[in-house]
Order: sequence, then structure tokens, then C-alpha cells
Amino acid sequence: FFMDRRGRTRSRVHFGNEKHLLFQLQTYGIPIPDDSPLRQVNGAFSLASHREWLQIREAQEMKVAGTDEMPKTLFPHRFDVLFGRSTKVRSHTGNLRALHLVNLWQARYDGAPNRARKAEISERIVGIIHESQGRFLKWEETGWVEVDDDTARDKIAHYFRNQRRTKTGYDTNKQSIALKRNRNQSLTEIAV
Repeated sequence: FFMDRRGRTRSRVHFGNEKHLLFQLQTYGIPIPDDSPLRQVNGAFSLASHREWLQIREAQEMKVAGTDEMPKTLFPHRFDVLFGRSTKVRSHTGNLRALHLVNLWQARYDGAPNRARKAEISERIVGIIHESQGRFLKWEETGWVEVDDDTARDKIAHYFRNQRRTKTGYDTNKQSIALKRNRNQSLTEIAV
């Protein structure tokens, strides 16, 4: 292939069957939904849809380049941690990796003597994710947007709390409500 410099930076050749190619694209942070122009239609790729997608993408990049607004990320990358409640978000590789890091640091977090130490541990995990080129992304109206470090630290702290709940098998709030209910029943029985 003979391409100009701009074309070479935007192109990468892949070989293999459809499943292998789609997996390769996803490892570069390009999700392939069922209605994607890269999916085969009647056994052939739809190049017209792909060209349309490229035009839309270039227009978005030009619009962002001409303004001071924070650039929107169309596709999350492999190590990005996504905010959201859907199954797709929870099963994203970046979220799974963050959860694994939380599991590795859980004992230190639970043994931390105060909130400041817990915040340091959360910041350390945010740093590890940033070191591997991961970002913390939140969906907004027009696309994914990177959040600030404080919000990212809060997300990791939420993972720690959620892991503690799932490991113990109960929600601490539910347990305290049950204990209060049992205590009130005991006091009622004694009074009767």
C-alpha cells in the first residue's frame, strides 16, 4: 500500500477470520455493535456505511479541534474504566482490571486506620490505571468524557466498598437494620 503520512497513522492491516478481526479491533478500543458498518451484510462488508462513519468521525474531530471544549472519546480503550450500570460497562476489560486491582489491595484498604490512608490507596490504584494509559470515562450526551482524578478516586473507593459487601455476603446497611429490628423485638418480648 502506498499512503500519505496521514493515511498511514490511521491505518493498520489485520488478517484472519471475522471473529479474529473483530476481536483485534476491540483490543484497540473499537467496539463493534451489531449495527456497526464493519459487520458483514449478506456476506460482504458495507463500505458505504464505513465511509459515512469515517466522514462523521472526521467532522467530529475537526469540530473538537476548533474549540476549547474537552474532546469527546468515541471509543473507550482496553484499559479505560467506564462509569455506568449496564452489563457491557461492568464486563469491559478496563473495569474488570480495576476490580482485580481492588481485590489485590482489599486487605490493605480494609486495614487502613483512617479515611486519609484509604484515599491514598484509592489514588494509588488510579495512578496504576493511568500508568497503563487507562482513563476513567463517563458517558455524556455526545460521547465518552474523561473525568477528573477526584471522581476516579471515588469510583475506586466505591469498588472497595462494593467488594467488601459482596465478600461478606450482606450489605452493612441491611445488617444494621436487621440488628435494630431484632433488638426491638427482644425489648418488646421482655416488656410483655
